Amino acid sequence: MAQNFFEEIRQKKDNLKALAEKANKYGWIDENRKKEIIEKLDNDTLCIGVIGQMKCGKSTFLNSFVFEDDVLPAATTPMTAALSVITYGEKKRIVAEFYNSNEWNEQKMTASRNLNEEILSDSEKSKIKAAKELVEKSQGLNVEKYLGKTQEDNFENLVEYVGAEGKYVSITKSVTIYYPKEYLKGVEIVDTPGFNDPIVSREERTKEFLKKADVVLLMLYAGRPFDSTDRDILFKNVKSCGIGKVLIAINKYDIPYNDDKHPTSEDKIIDYVSREIRKASNELGDDTINSILKETTPITLSAEMALLSEIPMSKISSDIIYSDTWKRHCANFEISSQSEMRQRSHIDNLIKAIKEMIDKEKNTILIAKPLNAIKAAGQTKKAEYIKEKDLLENELKLLNLPDSELEEREEKLEKAERRLNRKINSLGDDLESDFKATIRKGKNDLEDIVDASCQKMNSIVDAWGRFERSENLSTKLDNELDYLKKRRLPRTLLDLSQNTERKLKSTISAFFDDVQIIFDNNIEDFDSESFIKNVTTKLDMDIDSKNLFDEDITALDDDGIIKIIFKSVFWEFRPIINALSHGSIVNDVKRNISDISTSFDPDPLLDRILDKKDKIINFVKEEFIDGLINPLKEQIKECKDKKTDKEKRIGEINQKLVSLKSNIETIETQTTEINKILL
Repeated sequence: MAQNFFEEIRQKKDNLKALAEKANKYGWIDENRKKEIIEKLDNDTLCIGVIGQMKCGKSTFLNSFVFEDDVLPAATTPMTAALSVITYGEKKRIVAEFYNSNEWNEQKMTASRNLNEEILSDSEKSKIKAAKELVEKSQGLNVEKYLGKTQEDNFENLVEYVGAEGKYVSITKSVTIYYPKEYLKGVEIVDTPGFNDPIVSREERTKEFLKKADVVLLMLYAGRPFDSTDRDILFKNVKSCGIGKVLIAINKYDIPYNDDKHPTSEDKIIDYVSREIRKASNELGDDTINSILKETTPITLSAEMALLSEIPMSKISSDIIYSDTWKRHCANFEISSQSEMRQRSHIDNLIKAIKEMIDKEKNTILIAKPLNAIKAAGQTKKAEYIKEKDLLENELKLLNLPDSELEEREEKLEKAERRLNRKINSLGDDLESDFKATIRKGKNDLEDIVDASCQKMNSIVDAWGRFERSENLSTKLDNELDYLKKRRLPRTLLDLSQNTERKLKSTISAFFDDVQIIFDNNIEDFDSESFIKNVTTKLDMDIDSKNLFDEDITALDDDGIIKIIFKSVFWEFRPIINALSHGSIVNDVKRNISDISTSFDPDPLLDRILDKKDKIINFVKEEFIDGLINPLKEQIKECKDKKTDKEKRIGEINQKLVSLKSNIETIETQTTEINKILL
């Protein structure tokens, strides 16, 4: 259910904060690291944007997904619906933001235009019609009294701001809905009904919300899946969200069970929508949207059935509309319980897809990285105690050996050190080979996607007609740039990082297998298997807790990657498309596209990878040479030189061993407590 979905995400954050507190208390991490983790979690907001045309069932979906009750009023007309943000509040209330004077005057000027003007695009006609509608609705309202202000109101009066006949609907730009449900803490659900918005500022506000959304859901209506309006929404609004975090849902899939005019199966609806999107992409010469379908198939659902599975049966039976709807669905699907209604609604399939996308796009950075870092810190602390214990236990055995056997062991240690150094050098060569292969592949992949984008942009310019509006050209080019920056480059780097990390672990694992053989053949009476296992775990966790490029690639802002791998490039076309002649615009734009291609240089970013080799080699040397071989050699030397009183030293060692074993048990207990938090 929706509540469980949000609570699960919130529970992850709460668990990680509790874990950070425990880890700090146990001395695994310091106070600064604890604060850093908690502040990042507290400041993070999970944002889910919902977009789609009116009558597609968004309000019903939100009532089911967020409230599990019929809280939101039915949809209004497309041009009178304000952007709404649902979030947590200690009590139910709403805060409306009204247009300012400039925005309202712009609206009135738009409304004054004649719909019969020549050369009006469909978008412009929609804006004029909407402006006329809203200005007309403002009659009788003292508009000047409200412009540029916000107004708090009771939750029950929401319809006055978003309803078709609401008192303030003509001047309301956005409404924030505060709702006292714990699972909404740190959550924003953004309902964006406006498209082709008559108010530019409102449209821009919508785009900003969609850009920062972790997931954007485009909802279609199964009765007319992917019509011309849906096409405009997808190719004009959704592209601004950042390709790769968009899901497509087809609501009211149950229609075919009542109407023979519609497709007779869910598969046909899904296939139809997928084909229409590909068709539109081809017609527009824009294949970027197709990447959505490569990663996720449109999902069918019935928000109405989902809501019926959540509201009390007493409410259903006492309401004629709900009762009739319940009976209709029960008859169509031969079901009789709310659990069956839930299952046939398919909403859980959509919720699962949303969750998986959030995990993919966000939780890896927000939760998995600090979690692995904390666990690695605990493992490191335990490994240090175990290493010290093993060394002391080895020294106890050495103290009772004759000099001849000590000399033999010393020779074996020298041999082990020589072989280990050769293996470390070989590891360095293997890592360098791995990393250079990554750099070559990364450079080729990145150059290919930049070249492909530049070619695509040149094709867009070539296809731009002499009498076509310049805004159309700039929009298409800026969309392609946005796709390159926000989708292709970050995702390619993240995939490169993850693939290299897998190869890295494989190479290191083979090295550790060889080290195990060296230790088994040359170091007697020492638990080398446990020692190597602890070192392996420490290194694996360290790799898992960081990114190959030392940064959270998916969290970089727009300029984060661009500044590293591009020289001086102008990253927006709209300002340069202002010349009077078609030819000069084409020439200016093509020069800019050429600059993007020629200035691209991924080496400064990719070359960072080579630094990892030295860090890994230094880690291995510190653990095996400085942390094991040298201390063992020093122990033998001490025993041979008889510099330490034997009985006194044995007593000291036994005392330290008691303390170390206690420390190890404490760490194990702490680890158990930490793992309980994660359950």
